[in-house]
Amino acid sequence: MPQLSRYWSFLFFASLGYYTLLLPWQVQWLPVTLGIMLSGLFWLLSADFRSKLQNLSGNKYAAFLFASFLIVVLGSMHSAEQEQASKEVFSKLPFLVWPLMLGSVKALEKNRMEQILRIFVLSTAVLVLVSFGYAFYRYQQFSDPVVFYFADLLILTKVPPHYLGMYVTFAYALLMYRLIRGTPLLPKIWLNAFILCLFILAIIFIWVRMQYLLFILVNAFLVGQYIKAKKGKKVAYAAFAMFTLFFSLLLLAIPGSRSRLLDTYNELRSFEQMVENKQTNPRKFLWSEGVEVIAEHFWMGVGTGSENTALNEKLEKVDAIFWDGKHTYQLYEMRFNYHNSFLQVFAANGVFAFALFLILLFYPLFDIRKHPYRTEVRLFLGICILSFITESMLERQAGVLFFSFFYALLLAMPHTKSQDLKPRRPALEAESEKA
Repeated sequence: MPQLSRYWSFLFFASLGYYTLLLPWQVQWLPVTLGIMLSGLFWLLSADFRSKLQNLSGNKYAAFLFASFLIVVLGSMHSAEQEQASKEVFSKLPFLVWPLMLGSVKALEKNRMEQILRIFVLSTAVLVLVSFGYAFYRYQQFSDPVVFYFADLLILTKVPPHYLGMYVTFAYALLMYRLIRGTPLLPKIWLNAFILCLFILAIIFIWVRMQYLLFILVNAFLVGQYIKAKKGKKVAYAAFAMFTLFFSLLLLAIPGSRSRLLDTYNELRSFEQMVENKQTNPRKFLWSEGVEVIAEHFWMGVGTGSENTALNEKLEKVDAIFWDGKHTYQLYEMRFNYHNSFLQVFAANGVFAFALFLILLFYPLFDIRKHPYRTEVRLFLGICILSFITESMLERQAGVLFFSFFYALLLAMPHTKSQDLKPRRPALEAESEKA
């Protein structure tokens, strides 16, 4: 980073490394947000603000994040729930801080950028490995297989299952892409393969159904394109079909994931009305009532922090009965969000916020043909976009910290063509030749 001295450059990078390392864990006794504060401190101490301002000027991706934060602030001014609005504004501060810092400095050196991605992959892998190990320990104590699934598997982290599923899918995508490209993130092929298998198990046992679909699509995009280039379309299609079949059989073979697929089947059968005393997914009602909230507050929304109250008032008229594994409940008895980031943004701050959100997510896909990390960007945005369909991912710290950081790192930070990694021979082929 030319405008930072070597000393401040190292401390700034170390702070980013700390943040990335703790991102999948987010434990209370070692706060991940300390990484933001340390990065901000070293960013301020490095001075040279004129150069930083020049880097920010014309930085459209930083501007997208700034505008998103500004809309949240403006929405808080007409919110009926000021306390909740203040919490929302505070939780969205990374949308301001990360693009301000990362968008104003020169690109990280290539090896340091690689180290950040490597830290994220390894930290996620260690968390998964430790979680499975602790689950085995608890299973020996209690003989209850539930310890291997969903939130019970992830009791060592504050990141909820739907969010960690997104983290794992992105880490898997980064590792797989670099491996088949011939520029692996990790030094040994066996280590890459082991962690990839670990991530596959994590995706299955974390129990998030959207990540099942995303896992198939990520492999279709990466492995399918690789095989297509090497062997042609027919072989690629056949390989994709075989992979999908194998993964589906694996899901059916494991009791927990099989029950999730069975739930999905029953929810689809019961979409219009109850079938065999089984109800459809609550999202049907959350989304339909959420659309009503949007229709009534189309232009400005209900205000930052008030959108969930407006939704839950609508849910009071829904008479559907659901089962949570222990007892029955109706939707009005609980406080729901929209379980869809697009609806959540629209209901909170109106059509202009929704349009900006679409630009934030989709515009880069058409603007990064010469970006040195274009495939990483496409993977990141694709995973986020699909994950946002079934969850309000930006309503919790785990989603805001993940999305704002990697968006700023991959897009808002200025990158140069010299950072592009030159592919070597495919890593798998090189390894087989050594053997």
